[in-house]
Amino acid sequence: MDTMFSRHLFLIIVLSLFAGRGNAEKAGALFVFGDSYADTGNKDPYNQSINHPWRRPYGLTWPGYPAGRFSSGKIQTDFWGDILGLSAPIAYELLKSHDCKAIAKKIRHGVNFAVGGSGIFEDYGFKTIAQQVKQFKKLIWESQGFGSHKLSQSVVLISVAGNDYLAFLGSRNGSIEGLKDLVKPVVSGTIDAVKQLYKSGLRNFAVSNIGPFGCAPQIGKTSCDSNYDEILALHIELLKEGIEILKSDLKELSIIISDLVSAINHIFSSSAQFGFVDLFVPCCAARGRADMCGEVDQVGRALYEVCSNVDEKFYWDAGHPTQRGWNAIMWLYSNGVKVDNSSISFIEGAPNVIEWVESLGFVAYNISTKFSPK
Repeated sequence: MDTMFSRHLFLIIVLSLFAGRGNAEKAGALFVFGDSYADTGNKDPYNQSINHPWRRPYGLTWPGYPAGRFSSGKIQTDFWGDILGLSAPIAYELLKSHDCKAIAKKIRHGVNFAVGGSGIFEDYGFKTIAQQVKQFKKLIWESQGFGSHKLSQSVVLISVAGNDYLAFLGSRNGSIEGLKDLVKPVVSGTIDAVKQLYKSGLRNFAVSNIGPFGCAPQIGKTSCDSNYDEILALHIELLKEGIEILKSDLKELSIIISDLVSAINHIFSSSAQFGFVDLFVPCCAARGRADMCGEVDQVGRALYEVCSNVDEKFYWDAGHPTQRGWNAIMWLYSNGVKVDNSSISFIEGAPNVIEWVESLGFVAYNISTKFSPK
């Protein structure tokens, strides 16, 4: 009798698991806030002083022409869309129509408010994270395209990779003295963005921690600069603490941290396994008096050189990963790694991105088939 009961119980559990999978639906939409590590077209393509991601050779790998991304192709926003089974959300600046119905149709998969150069403070003159949140609130209210249910079934990506710190260093010719005092307000601004978006009805958040700017490419560089490790560690610590408080204060909040620092450090320490060479040499390098990839002289001649092996390069330009670099990062977020029989996760708050998305009741698409370490 006990055996029969056990069999029936096992059958019920199995059927309920399959039923749960069958009832899973796609996430409602993807909303994105942040900087160039998430921007998919919010730089003005007609402004010559800021339109680098709209110039060749950006977009070399995908789609074959410039598409407003700071990369050779797809970036994390695109891969998040792949995981959620959604088209990449339209860039806010591409919503030119004033027709509410037309806008509602365009934003059905979400909206990307992230803009290159952004941060918590207006260091480079672009929309801050707080201003992007205001854009979101205004758009949602005007378009009436999202009810409270769909917002609660959407996913938010927030990228604050370090422009505030870089601007501080630039204003002091690279001196890190006083940089530590900036960490708390930067983290607080990130946490406040989550709070404001939560008040608007959003519930599911993936927040990236800071990028390891000590690893940015530079001539003659052979390793990541450890001078910034203390700042990175403090930012990560305070971000974790702030998010733990949010979890206890905000009902129904689901939030993870994607560990960009650890992911890039792991890739750099295992570069041969991931198929990357010349880690500190970008694929698109400025030459002469040029400062950035994509610059040209007065007669249109390129002031940059493009490598012939873009799929073996982690960095596309002076600070942004190639499509394959982003693919490697997202692969780690989705799968983690095993080292000496121990599993290492690059996600704080869940085993990995796939399991987190599924825990929300959404369908998660594994992108492992698009990339795999050697």
